[in-house]
Amino acid sequence: MKIDIKKTIEEKIKKNISHFKKDMKFDVLPTEKEEFGDFYTNISFRLSDKENPPQKIAEMIKDKILPDLKGVIKKIEIKNGFINFFIDENVYRKHVLNIFQNGKEYLKEDIGNGKKVLIEFVSANPTGPLTIAHGRQAAFGEALSRILKFSNFKVVNEYYINDAGKQMELLGESLKARYYQLKGKAIEIPQEGYHGEYLVDIAKKIQDIKDDLEFFKEFGYNEILKDIKEDLEKFGVFFNNWVRESDFIKNNDVEKIVKFLKEKGLIYQKDGSWWFKSSIFGDDKDRVVIKSDGSFTYLATDIAYHKYKIERGFDIIINIVGPDHHGYIPRLKAVVKSLGFNLENFVVLIVQLTTLYRGKEKISMSTRKGQFITLKDLIKEIGPDASKFFFLFRKIDSHLDFDIEIAKKQTTENPIFYLQYAYVRLKHVIEFAKEKGYEIEKIEDKTEILKEKEEIELMRKIWVFNDVIEGVVKNYGVHLLAEYLLDISKKFHSYYQKFRIVSENRDLTEARLILTKSLLTIFETSLYLLNISLPEKM
Repeated sequence: MKIDIKKTIEEKIKKNISHFKKDMKFDVLPTEKEEFGDFYTNISFRLSDKENPPQKIAEMIKDKILPDLKGVIKKIEIKNGFINFFIDENVYRKHVLNIFQNGKEYLKEDIGNGKKVLIEFVSANPTGPLTIAHGRQAAFGEALSRILKFSNFKVVNEYYINDAGKQMELLGESLKARYYQLKGKAIEIPQEGYHGEYLVDIAKKIQDIKDDLEFFKEFGYNEILKDIKEDLEKFGVFFNNWVRESDFIKNNDVEKIVKFLKEKGLIYQKDGSWWFKSSIFGDDKDRVVIKSDGSFTYLATDIAYHKYKIERGFDIIINIVGPDHHGYIPRLKAVVKSLGFNLENFVVLIVQLTTLYRGKEKISMSTRKGQFITLKDLIKEIGPDASKFFFLFRKIDSHLDFDIEIAKKQTTENPIFYLQYAYVRLKHVIEFAKEKGYEIEKIEDKTEILKEKEEIELMRKIWVFNDVIEGVVKNYGVHLLAEYLLDISKKFHSYYQKFRIVSENRDLTEARLILTKSLLTIFETSLYLLNISLPEKM
């Protein structure tokens, strides 16, 4: 497969530069633009000196290795000192044929080597419905999980329920006020409480009342968490574990970790509070874990939670959080480092906020005041597929402007419509061919007939699928797969408009059906990984 070609290039280069330097480190990487070929290497810069500039070194390497790569490399070009490799088109053809014959299993590569990965994402406070900000995190977390599993990582999805602290007290007080308001009593919601109408609906469900704050807290918690789970299920997002913050307090896990840190000399007392020495692990200052009133801070329970994560033996721990956690990352890394976990395998990914628009009109939102469009509202209006694709199509560290009106359109202006339409077209071509008597599974290799420029471009695009997956895994960039799928959709739509796939020429038809079926496998695999549905018709 593709990784073998990359290794072949590396081996030929190493063999032919041994007279320069031994054990020279260099990269062979996929190119970002087709005009620069399929792979490039920076080896000429690593070997250059005053007498031998990169361009000269590159030409020497090119002349030495090109004969050894015949049948794999069509040509090698030198551009600004970089060596660009253009893969032989027969490699594309062979790859397309293998996908046609073996399906998505052929596309899988063992990038993960069975490593255990924990992904914690969404983790919204159970104080209100999921917002579009949570929706973007949910879409990203689920897609990343699927891509990692596809790449042979053993993945566990986890939701951390923040059900301890002041916000739960405010939830109980806010629900209590709503309940008595329904009974005709003029009780005000706390100023910092939750003013959304959703609490009115929850208050209407209360029948057997116990007039204490704990009752309202627990009732509100259960109803909201039930609603969150239902929304996530409709969104196609599932978790292996649901972990309650309050359990770490009830089970004395927080007290145990505090005792453990005291014994290690990692916390100290000052001004009546207990402080964690996070500054010695890279944080800009130490942090309070026990307040002067004896209550635990959020960090204290987070230490207990991350100890629990580490104890379960995960090789990689990923936290997906919102931008409001940006300043929290250094102390979290300090926690993980103090517990002996390798920081290189602890990843915190920040998902930036989303601004909703209706055309040019910006939709203002305030979660505390209850003025916001929920994830439930968004799914109801434009559907889960459009919601997910719009969330995934941009890098997570970029602010997202989301136009609801475009997402509702059944035209090529809407990217999710465009790529699902491509998938349906591919399905239709295969079904039409079967109606015309073609036995798809029995077609033999005819790929040498595929010589049109558009066919070569499509085959090359199929061939780079594994590079895209590798890029997603390496950089946690799910948007790369979304961009890839949209690009290959454009290429297929253009090809479909220009050429007849099922024609009177049987050999040509069978060759194009091999290409079509391989493309269909790419679409089925990519849409599944992005958690987008596969429509039967449009």
